[in-house]
Amino acid sequence: MNCRAHLSLWCLLLASTAWAQAHEMSLLDLIDKIQSRQQQVVYSSALVREDQMVTVEDFSIESLGQALQDHGLGVEAVDGIWVISRLADKPVAKTEEATPLLETVIVTGSLHRLPHIGVGSSVVQLSAEELALVPTLGSDAMRATLRLPGVSSLGVSAKPRIRGGLQDELLVMQDGIELMEPFHLADYHSPYSSIDYHTIESLNVYTGGFPSRYGYRMSGVMDIRNQWHEDDYNTDIGISSFSNFIHTRGEFGKERPASWLLSLRQGDLTDLTDYIETRSGDPRYRDFSARVNFDMSDSLELTSGLALAQDDIKFDDEEERATSLIDTWYAWVGGSWVFNSRTASRFTLSWLDFERDKDQASFEIDEEDPGKGGFLDHRQKVNRLALRNDWSFNDDNKFWEFGWQLEYNKGDYRHRAYIDRGELAGILGTEEDVSRDITLDTSGWSGGGYAQVDWQISQRLTLQPSLRWDVQDYYIELGTEQQLSPRLGVSYQWNDATQLRLSLGRFHQQEGIQEIQVIDGLTTFFKPQHSDQVVAGIEWRSEKLELSGELYYKRYEDLKGRFENIFNPFVLLPEMEPDRVGLLPDRAVAKGADMDLKVSLAEALSAYFRYSFMDARDQIDGKWVDRRWSQQHTINTGIVWQKETFSIALGATWHSGWRSTLMPSFVAEDETVAVSSVLNNTELDDYFSLDINIRKHWIFPRCRVEVYADIVNLTDRKNQAGIDFDIEEVEGGYDLSPDGETLLGRVPSVGITLSF
Repeated sequence: MNCRAHLSLWCLLLASTAWAQAHEMSLLDLIDKIQSRQQQVVYSSALVREDQMVTVEDFSIESLGQALQDHGLGVEAVDGIWVISRLADKPVAKTEEATPLLETVIVTGSLHRLPHIGVGSSVVQLSAEELALVPTLGSDAMRATLRLPGVSSLGVSAKPRIRGGLQDELLVMQDGIELMEPFHLADYHSPYSSIDYHTIESLNVYTGGFPSRYGYRMSGVMDIRNQWHEDDYNTDIGISSFSNFIHTRGEFGKERPASWLLSLRQGDLTDLTDYIETRSGDPRYRDFSARVNFDMSDSLELTSGLALAQDDIKFDDEEERATSLIDTWYAWVGGSWVFNSRTASRFTLSWLDFERDKDQASFEIDEEDPGKGGFLDHRQKVNRLALRNDWSFNDDNKFWEFGWQLEYNKGDYRHRAYIDRGELAGILGTEEDVSRDITLDTSGWSGGGYAQVDWQISQRLTLQPSLRWDVQDYYIELGTEQQLSPRLGVSYQWNDATQLRLSLGRFHQQEGIQEIQVIDGLTTFFKPQHSDQVVAGIEWRSEKLELSGELYYKRYEDLKGRFENIFNPFVLLPEMEPDRVGLLPDRAVAKGADMDLKVSLAEALSAYFRYSFMDARDQIDGKWVDRRWSQQHTINTGIVWQKETFSIALGATWHSGWRSTLMPSFVAEDETVAVSSVLNNTELDDYFSLDINIRKHWIFPRCRVEVYADIVNLTDRKNQAGIDFDIEEVEGGYDLSPDGETLLGRVPSVGITLSF
């Protein structure tokens, strides 16, 4: 869809607001709608139930009050919080007379609530239960995002590439704090997340049109919220194939109990590293987090926390050796205020301490290329002090959000390398002999602010204009840089079942202190990149079925340079390989379509079907080249059967093969093959993986025991990772023989959890 078509659609939406329409929904759904507009609502499960239906014209507190009267209920403000209670002058319905005396008090829109979902945003909300039911590698529920529409994956990395973008175009936040590389084995394609899914309450994944409160990244956002309370159990102890863990939560104090959450996990990821084909490895990891939440009053809440993620990775065989030691510490304090029923604010002060110690050495014995090999020693230390403040204000038909953030960043790099990449590097015209000794220290400030409003023009039409401003002063040669990012979201409720969405906007991405590509010999920042994006979508819902579809177009400008292994990226020593080349695109384009269908087949049986089309390309030296991960067609489908104590989920993923580079079979002596002439010129075999997740639990008087199993790539399919080349010197030149490389085979994982 071109820009003119998008503009026409937008105008059609603006012109189609002639009449208001009543909305019929459950009372619980109405409360959820109001909660999404940052209202705090408290009610008892004995009063508000799933079978109570209401009809309203809008999603305001006034409409809620009118709807509650039909059920003998009312709502009033108490210290800035809306409380639902019985009306004294109206008899209780017969269905309510039978309500058990045991009640659960439910708080929606609490001080540590989910952020408001942006108008026009492409977002998927995943609960803890939904995450647990997805078949995933190593039972890592964060990998559930790899099955979403628009995501490119070969099943190795837990960090998704969203709608044609690079992996570093993803922003990951947890409870309002930006996380840096929250994945274990970060130097080896990040196959496992550093966040224990047992501590997750919800995960919001934005794949486009995300609100202006999120900055610094161009393609997507993962916003994680922690679980502070669980109804029946406070402590989980578990053992699985890839982790041993304990996490516990509880309260202390009497008048105003404080909540605490503690999580500790460690494990060995040896069975997840077969894709790098090393014969001896010891990839150990551990992560830890502790959080405390204090309710100081009905309107003030304070939080504090500490988190650690640590990798101690060692691989060693006869020809190659690699180690990767990474320590990431976070500490933070924060506070949330609800000043009244309309105004709320939140601040967070956080500290990051990140250290990486990476060593590589090659002793490869190659009779055809005896000098090939070398070493690389890379040290990196990053510190960041960040202060963030967000505000919200509800003004009848307008919901305002604005805020600012300020960061001080410091980065130190120490890098030494001597590498002989061999004759194949010479054939590609890249640097064959590398000798580097780099010491780089850089520091400076960055920050920004944003303002946006959800403006309900009518009962059907909502607009969200917004503006974001960012600034950085740590650029070594460029000086201070500033960016403005205007965005517009449009939502049109066609009828009770159908919603149309449109998002237009500019998204900037700056290189952070931690992102200077020193490991590949660079010592300066690239200018900030930006992407102009258009997303048009439709959602249709019925009692048993949900269907959504989106078209998107992304145009990238001012792209930074990057380094890739153009034959096979899944290797132990990527920075030392002969196919390591620098790419500097002039611009890029990504466009495509996503479709998501969810069906409730029976009370315990549900299924989904997702299809994506993607076309992502870079313009390099005036030539348009497919990005390696531009998988043209993708299908994700699955079925879930869930009873009270047992569930089984089956998922299948198929997509077109990724791109790779195929060299000519013979290259004459002293001839050079230009990278741009062969880059990503061939398509690998199609990818397919059939996966299964099984869970069963037993409830005893004082505890629950759950056993679970995941098997990824159940059929043990040899999915293709890339192409390696054997080089042989012959008369007049070199013969190049391709050798296909494959990814992980079948990977089972089992575990048991005791909850009490």
